Amino acid sequence: MTSFTSGSRKKQVRFQTKDDLVLLREVLAKNPFQNKSAWNEIASAVADTRYNLQVDARRVRERTHLLIDQHKKSNADSLKSSGIDEEYGEKETLLDEILSLVEDEEKQKEKQKEKKETEENRGKEIRKRAMKNLTPKKGDDDSNDATPSKRNSSGNIVGYLKEKNDAELIYRRQELEVRKQQLQLEEEKFKLEKHERIQKLENDKQEKTLMFELLKKCLGDRH
Repeated sequence: MTSFTSGSRKKQVRFQTKDDLVLLREVLAKNPFQNKSAWNEIASAVADTRYNLQVDARRVRERTHLLIDQHKKSNADSLKSSGIDEEYGEKETLLDEILSLVEDEEKQKEKQKEKKETEENRGKEIRKRAMKNLTPKKGDDDSNDATPSKRNSSGNIVGYLKEKNDAELIYRRQELEVRKQQLQLEEEKFKLEKHERIQKLENDKQEKTLMFELLKKCLGDRH
């Protein structure tokens, strides 16, 4: 029978600079802040960077948030502790772009929260008006007889509520259609921005590589 000891537990992962770069590139490309299931794909991509690197969605998510927090606090020494200047520069650029993604997602959540509160308040107001119209006015109880005027009044209220309900349904359908169009536009905008971000990273990387090669050449010429 196989006995499990503490040695069979997962070892603490020590991320190297190259691991962080792969992680940040994947985060920027897949945007797990908008699609949380993407963390699993990111974990698989990071695990493939080197032999016996065991990471899961939770670990890459925690590592990403740690790097973001360090970046926010301008903890440059911690970020630059391993790796050459070229790698450090790319990490900074990636974190800047990822931080923009996080901020955009937080703004979007805040807008959705405000919109939800507005819709709830509007619903409360509609219910309040409906209850006000259903409340008997003073003098309505003077007679127990159901007079024609009272029956007509009840019929008018029912008709009013039906029209109100129909109007709400039409409004909600139109609102859903507008929201669908907005989501499509936002998705197209995100794809365009993603392409622009990747292109910018490629340009920055090529520029840093060129500068690095020039520096090596200058140092070689001195010798």
